[in-house]
Amino acid sequence: MRLRDLRTGEERDAASLEVPAGATAVRDGDVAWVSYRGETYRLSSVSTARARRAARGAEETPPLEAPMPGRIVAVRVAAGSAVAKGDVLVVVEAMKMEHAVRAAKEGAVKRVLVSEGQMVGFGDVLVEME
Repeated sequence: MRLRDLRTGEERDAASLEVPAGATAVRDGDVAWVSYRGETYRLSSVSTARARRAARGAEETPPLEAPMPGRIVAVRVAAGSAVAKGDVLVVVEAMKMEHAVRAAKEGAVKRVLVSEGQMVGFGDVLVEME
Protein backbone atom coordinates (compact mmCIF):
# COMPACT_ATOMS: atom_id res chain seq x y z
CA MET A 1 0.00 0.00 0.00
CA ARG A 2 1.28 3.48 -0.85
CA LEU A 3 0.46 6.49 1.30
CA ARG A 4 0.61 10.18 0.33
CA ASP A 5 1.55 12.92 2.82
CA LEU A 6 -1.13 15.56 2.17
CA ARG A 7 1.19 18.37 3.31
CA THR A 8 4.15 17.54 1.07
CA GLY A 9 2.61 15.29 -1.60
CA GLU A 10 5.34 12.71 -0.96
CA GLU A 11 4.29 9.08 -1.53
CA ARG A 12 5.77 6.25 0.54
CA ASP A 13 5.35 2.52 0.84
CA ALA A 14 3.36 1.81 4.03
CA ALA A 15 5.34 -1.36 4.73
CA SER A 16 8.54 0.68 5.11
CA LEU A 17 7.13 3.08 7.71
CA GLU A 18 8.20 2.67 11.32
CA VAL A 19 5.41 2.83 13.89
CA PRO A 20 6.51 4.88 16.91
CA ALA A 21 6.02 3.55 20.42
CA GLY A 22 2.67 4.64 21.85
CA ALA A 23 0.89 4.76 18.47
CA THR A 24 -2.36 2.84 18.03
CA ALA A 25 -3.67 1.75 14.64
CA VAL A 26 -7.02 0.26 13.60
CA ARG A 27 -7.88 -0.91 10.12
CA ASP A 28 -11.36 -0.75 8.57
CA GLY A 29 -11.21 -2.22 5.08
CA ASP A 30 -8.99 0.01 2.93
CA VAL A 31 -8.74 2.68 5.63
CA ALA A 32 -6.44 2.75 8.65
CA TRP A 33 -6.96 5.05 11.64
CA VAL A 34 -3.78 5.90 13.55
CA SER A 35 -3.76 7.65 16.92
CA TYR A 36 -0.49 9.21 18.11
CA ARG A 37 0.19 11.92 20.68
CA GLY A 38 -3.46 12.92 20.97
CA GLU A 39 -3.99 13.25 17.20
CA THR A 40 -5.93 10.84 14.97
CA TYR A 41 -4.99 10.33 11.33
CA ARG A 42 -6.99 8.65 8.56
CA LEU A 43 -4.84 6.72 6.09
CA SER A 44 -6.09 5.20 2.87
CA SER A 45 -4.40 3.67 -0.09
CA VAL A 46 -3.54 6.15 -2.83
CA SER A 47 -4.32 3.54 -5.48
CA THR A 48 -7.68 2.72 -3.86
CA ALA A 49 -8.79 6.36 -3.92
CA ARG A 50 -7.75 6.67 -7.57
CA ALA A 51 -9.59 3.46 -8.46
CA ARG A 52 -12.80 4.72 -6.80
CA ARG A 53 -12.68 8.00 -8.75
CA ALA A 54 -11.99 6.16 -11.99
CA ALA A 55 -14.84 3.70 -11.39
CA ARG A 56 -17.29 6.59 -10.87
CA GLY A 57 -16.19 8.18 -14.12
CA ALA A 58 -15.27 11.75 -14.87
CA GLU A 59 -18.80 12.84 -15.79
CA GLU A 60 -20.62 11.28 -12.85
CA THR A 61 -21.26 13.46 -9.81
CA PRO A 62 -19.58 11.94 -6.75
CA PRO A 63 -21.89 11.07 -3.86
CA LEU A 64 -21.97 13.34 -0.82
CA GLU A 65 -20.27 11.58 2.08
CA ALA A 66 -20.21 12.05 5.85
CA PRO A 67 -17.32 14.36 6.79
CA MET A 68 -16.84 12.46 10.07
CA PRO A 69 -18.61 9.90 12.26
CA GLY A 70 -21.75 11.30 13.85
CA ARG A 71 -25.54 11.42 14.00
CA ILE A 72 -27.86 12.82 11.34
CA VAL A 73 -29.83 15.67 12.92
CA ALA A 74 -31.54 17.02 9.79
CA VAL A 75 -32.28 15.88 6.25
CA ARG A 76 -33.32 18.92 4.23
CA VAL A 77 -33.94 17.32 0.83
CA ALA A 78 -35.83 14.42 -0.71
CA ALA A 79 -35.28 12.37 -3.85
CA GLY A 80 -36.10 14.49 -6.89
CA SER A 81 -35.41 17.82 -5.15
CA ALA A 82 -33.68 20.47 -7.26
CA VAL A 83 -30.72 22.04 -5.44
CA ALA A 84 -28.31 24.89 -6.09
CA LYS A 85 -24.58 24.81 -5.40
CA GLY A 86 -24.05 25.39 -1.67
CA ASP A 87 -27.54 24.34 -0.52
CA VAL A 88 -27.51 22.41 2.77
CA LEU A 89 -28.68 18.85 2.13
CA VAL A 90 -27.93 17.08 5.41
CA VAL A 91 -26.72 18.18 8.85
CA VAL A 92 -24.43 15.84 10.81
CA GLU A 93 -23.80 16.30 14.54
CA ALA A 94 -20.30 15.26 15.58
CA MET A 95 -18.12 16.28 18.50
CA LYS A 96 -20.94 18.47 19.91
CA MET A 97 -21.04 20.54 16.70
CA GLU A 98 -23.31 20.53 13.66
CA HIS A 99 -21.70 20.11 10.24
CA ALA A 100 -23.66 21.03 7.11
CA VAL A 101 -23.18 18.82 4.07
CA ARG A 102 -23.72 21.08 1.06
CA ALA A 103 -24.36 20.47 -2.63
CA ALA A 104 -21.14 20.66 -4.62
CA LYS A 105 -22.97 21.82 -7.73
CA GLU A 106 -26.43 22.56 -9.07
CA GLY A 107 -28.52 19.51 -9.85
CA ALA A 108 -31.16 17.13 -8.59
CA VAL A 109 -31.11 14.71 -5.69
CA LYS A 110 -31.12 11.14 -6.99
CA ARG A 111 -31.33 9.31 -3.62
CA VAL A 112 -31.22 10.17 0.08
CA LEU A 113 -29.61 7.27 1.92
CA VAL A 114 -29.96 8.48 5.53
CA SER A 115 -32.67 9.55 7.95
CA GLU A 116 -32.76 11.75 11.04
CA GLY A 117 -31.31 10.09 14.11
CA GLN A 118 -29.21 7.62 12.11
CA MET A 119 -25.55 7.13 13.08
CA VAL A 120 -23.04 7.39 10.21
CA GLY A 121 -19.34 6.70 9.85
CA PHE A 122 -16.69 8.73 8.09
CA GLY A 123 -17.17 8.48 4.33
CA ASP A 124 -20.64 6.91 4.49
CA VAL A 125 -22.68 8.00 1.48
CA LEU A 126 -25.48 10.37 2.56
CA VAL A 127 -26.92 11.68 -0.72
CA GLU A 128 -26.47 10.82 -4.39
CA MET A 129 -26.88 13.62 -6.96
CA GLU A 130 -27.76 13.51 -10.67
